[in-house]
Amino acid sequence: MFFRHQAMGNSNCMQSNNSILIATLGSKPQIITLSLDCLRQSGEMPDCVAVVHADQQRLETQQALQALQADFAIHSPQTPLRSLELSYQSTPLQDITQPDEVESAFQALYAEVRSAKLADRRVHLQIAGGRRTLSVFGMAAAQMLFDDQDRLWHLASHPELEASGRLHAAVGEWARLIPIPVIAWGRLSPAFDALRRVDDPLAAAQALSRLRLREQWDAARIFVLTRLSPAELSAVELLSREGLGQNEIAARLSLSPRTVEQHLRSAYRKAAEHWDLEDVNQAQLVRLLSLYFSYGMPQKN
Repeated sequence: MFFRHQAMGNSNCMQSNNSILIATLGSKPQIITLSLDCLRQSGEMPDCVAVVHADQQRLETQQALQALQADFAIHSPQTPLRSLELSYQSTPLQDITQPDEVESAFQALYAEVRSAKLADRRVHLQIAGGRRTLSVFGMAAAQMLFDDQDRLWHLASHPELEASGRLHAAVGEWARLIPIPVIAWGRLSPAFDALRRVDDPLAAAQALSRLRLREQWDAARIFVLTRLSPAELSAVELLSREGLGQNEIAARLSLSPRTVEQHLRSAYRKAAEHWDLEDVNQAQLVRLLSLYFSYGMPQKN
């Protein structure tokens, strides 16, 4: 078990099926309350909030959770608030520095985002609070699990507001949610959607690596077999597989260097069209085809 759920106030968060704010928490509850204010003002108020944190008996964390609970009772009484305490082997994490702590924290945050996506919720993930390690894990989880509808956020606020620790902005102060761009792996290929069925983020990352290699190999294979003429293929293979220069390719194929240059230029143009790139040079073509010419077909599993 990697984290412990604890309801705070209204406990219907697990039944929500619309949107959720998942936020990492250290000692600054204002990051969460200000984020909620921003979402409320933009018409995107989440149905529930899940707060991810280390040992709740740590004084700063305990005070932050108490402040949140009191504030929700006044400003967001209809919004369920859930506390997710990170732990390893049933022991709350004091910090996230050791390998076991790092793995447990990553798995916990990944599991929370994954659970929300399996329930078809829109996820707002706020990573401005808590340990920097959790911010990194949040970005990784977003890449692995997010849809176009989900958002990854950082918070910027008025210097005096940030320094004061106040939970809501006063007149003349401001707070803004800064969207963090996410290239969700699931957008790149329908095959990546299968990653959501993997409950271990480390296993999911390994599966992703295999999927990406397979797709790169397939793209190169299609290019080689369907776009290149036999003469172009001969020149490109010597370039990619053996790293020969233009004059060496010409000598090996009994062609003039000018003819080899024409074959390669044609291959560069076709590669740009195939991979939808503005331009492709020799080094780029070698990188695009190195997997195909250097290795056999990557395994699916």
